[in-house]
Amino acid sequence: MITAKIIRHRHKYHHYMNDDLKDVTEETFFKIVFSEPSEMDLFKEWIVKHDGEYNYNKEESRQEGKFPKVPMFHDEICWCDIMTYYLLHVAGYSFHSVIEPYKGEVYVRES
Repeated sequence: MITAKIIRHRHKYHHYMNDDLKDVTEETFFKIVFSEPSEMDLFKEWIVKHDGEYNYNKEESRQEGKFPKVPMFHDEICWCDIMTYYLLHVAGYSFHSVIEPYKGEVYVRES
């Protein structure tokens, strides 16, 4: 059985002015991890085929690159949407479980 995980990384930014906390913002980044390394190559090829680019910046724990053009996504788009779509509708995975406390999901596929 092959597994794939979509993992969320949340980064909080604290904005201070004269030692006074003015604002806290949070950004969420995603990475996809496969138990079979060749699956990552297939994922990246699919992204490129649809005019996108997926790079993961390990130093900053965030994805970089360009969203692929997928017909069903027009306005608001997120890497987790792209990854989930790919796993369920392109690569033949099925949902298995969540990683608590909501840090991602696990998908499985027969090898």
